[in-house]
Amino acid sequence: MRRTFMKALKLRVDELKKNGRLVKKDERYEVYDIKMSDLVLSLTVLHTEKSTTGHEHENAEEIYHFISGKGEILLGNKKYTAEAGDIFTVPKGTFHRVFNTCKENLEFIAVFEVYEGRGESLKAVIPAAGHGTRFLPITKAQPKEMLPVFDKPTIQYVVEEALGSSLKNILMVTGRGKRAIEDHFDRNPELEVYLEKAGKSDVLKEISRISELANINYVRQKEALGLGHAILQAKDFVGNSYFAVLLGDVITRPSCLSKILKIHEKYRASVIALQEIEPQDVVKYGVVKKGRELENGTFMIEDLVEKPEVREAPSNLAIVGRYILSSRIFDILEKGEKGKDGEIQLTDAIKRLIESEEKVIGFKFSGKVYDIGNKSSWMKSSIELALESESGNELRKYLKGILSSPQ
Repeated sequence: MRRTFMKALKLRVDELKKNGRLVKKDERYEVYDIKMSDLVLSLTVLHTEKSTTGHEHENAEEIYHFISGKGEILLGNKKYTAEAGDIFTVPKGTFHRVFNTCKENLEFIAVFEVYEGRGESLKAVIPAAGHGTRFLPITKAQPKEMLPVFDKPTIQYVVEEALGSSLKNILMVTGRGKRAIEDHFDRNPELEVYLEKAGKSDVLKEISRISELANINYVRQKEALGLGHAILQAKDFVGNSYFAVLLGDVITRPSCLSKILKIHEKYRASVIALQEIEPQDVVKYGVVKKGRELENGTFMIEDLVEKPEVREAPSNLAIVGRYILSSRIFDILEKGEKGKDGEIQLTDAIKRLIESEEKVIGFKFSGKVYDIGNKSSWMKSSIELALESESGNELRKYLKGILSSPQ
């Protein structure tokens, strides 16, 4: 990798500026990049006392070579001084960020390996337009996606999962009464000034980080016509490529998205995440018929049924809110065929995709899935994530005390 990087560095900085594609320009920095077969080479000109957006690449190592200026690079939870001539290797899955600490521009070149189908090339769509009726009256004035799970709103976990797989271009499909979601991911200058004056630097950093998480776009689903109709609103954003779908009220741990991306990269096909559920619960989910096995826990999907009766269910493998889909799904959704509950169902559209001989793969996810649209799952997720935190031991003792005391 280092040999490849040094070869790439032979492209002079001025050639990058001249021949590279300007992919980002704002008050913080300009970024130019050139794609060379399986490499992306980028030049960043970081302005005085500014910083890049923190991110990580789930599937790729990245190497930074600092050309001019002086600053710092955050790798995981450690900061290092960085100046002209320094080279840093960022391991896969490591959160990193660059800070300019000098009075002139800081320039650095970064390179990472890519290939067709890798997560960096995909866009993510997060449907967040549902009414949240099961949580009324809480959700009368607050989106269910903003319900807190321990110390963060649900939707932030979902965005962070997308970013963890290097999907930085995100479209949220929202509806009426969802403005709080946009506000959460937007800057709040008044709050930032207050926190700075109050000396609450740690909180300020976290608040600032939220607004810099990703390039988030929004589109309104004007009518509540089902999940399939919500996905259809992303057609112009996605274009003619595969894309990821992460339901805005589902949290997975560890990341389910990273696993189905790897399967997509291997088989170059649509992939749906699944989990075994109790047979009597199939009436609540989209359920699949299992076909030819490709490898352990991965198989072709022959058919899908939305919320079948128990006796008609083809299996107890339920869809859990993480998908990689072909853009051909939009042609099917545009026909507007209504299914269960009189809505345009995504499950029905995927079924039509299979009938057109498009390959759709199922992946049996063995991790935790928290459906925040379900009160019981929401409570469990808050407790379990809190137990994993710094306050976990204190909470564990408290819960033991409650459970052991006579009722």
